[in-house]
Amino acid sequence: METSIKNNIKVGIFVAAGLLVILFSIFILGADKSLFTSYVRLHAHFKNVQGLASGSIVSLAGVTVGNIEDIRFLSEENVLDVVMKIEKNHLRRIREGSEVEIKTQGALGDKFIYILPGDYKNPELKSGDKIPVAQSSDIFDIVSSRGKETEKIFDIINEMYVLTKTINAENRVGKIMENLNSASNNFNQVTTDMRKMVSSMNLPNQGDKIRDAIEKMDNIMSKIDRGQGTLGALINDSSLHDQIKGFFGASQRKSHIKSVIRTSIEKNDEINP
Repeated sequence: METSIKNNIKVGIFVAAGLLVILFSIFILGADKSLFTSYVRLHAHFKNVQGLASGSIVSLAGVTVGNIEDIRFLSEENVLDVVMKIEKNHLRRIREGSEVEIKTQGALGDKFIYILPGDYKNPELKSGDKIPVAQSSDIFDIVSSRGKETEKIFDIINEMYVLTKTINAENRVGKIMENLNSASNNFNQVTTDMRKMVSSMNLPNQGDKIRDAIEKMDNIMSKIDRGQGTLGALINDSSLHDQIKGFFGASQRKSHIKSVIRTSIEKNDEINP
C-alpha cells in the first residue's frame, strides 16, 4: 500500500514538473523573450494621441523595436506623455535628431509610433530622454486635423462632377472633338498650301523674279525719296503744296473770316460804348 502511494506521489511530481516546463516554454515563446531582453524608456509628448493605446508597437524605420508602456497626462503641461519601452540593443540606432509621429497601420486603422532615425553621426539617446514630435505625414491625420479645409476638397470634387456631367450632356464632348478634328484638318491644309507656295518659290527663276521685284520696288522708293518724278515732287516740294492751297482759295477764306470778325467787334463797340 505504501509503495502504491509513493508511486502515485512520484507520478504526480513528474507530471507537475512536466506541466511547469510546458507552461514555462509557452510563457517564454509568447512573451517575446521578455525575460532575457533589456529595455530602456524613451518619452514623447503629444497633444493628441489619436487612438494610440498601451501595448501599441513602436517602429524604427519600419522595424518593430518596442511597445507603448504607458500614456499619462502631465499636470504641468497640457500634453500627453507617451512612454515607449524600447529594446536596448536598438537604442544605438536612435540618435539625437530623431523624431516620432503617430501613423496608421493596416486597413483597421491601428495606431503606432513611428520613429524617424536621426543622423548616425549624432550622439546616442539615453534612457529617459524625450524625442521631438515630427509633423504628421499620415493621410488620415492630415484629414482629421484639417476638417474644415477637407470640406472644400469635397466641394471641389462635387463641382468637377457637375462640370463633367454638363460637358458630357447632349454629346457636347463629341461635338467639341469633331470641331477640333476639323480645325486640325484645316490647319494641315493651310500648312500644305504654304509648303507648296514655298516650294514654288524655290523653283528655277522664281527666286530671281522675286529678287528683281524687290530691287525695282527699292529703286522706286529711292527715287520718290530723292524727289524725282511727279510723286516725288509732290511729297518733297513744299511750294507745290502752297500753290495747291492757294488754288483752292485758302488765303481768300482766311481774309474773309478776319473781315467778318473785325466788323463784329466794331459793331459791338458801337452798341456798348
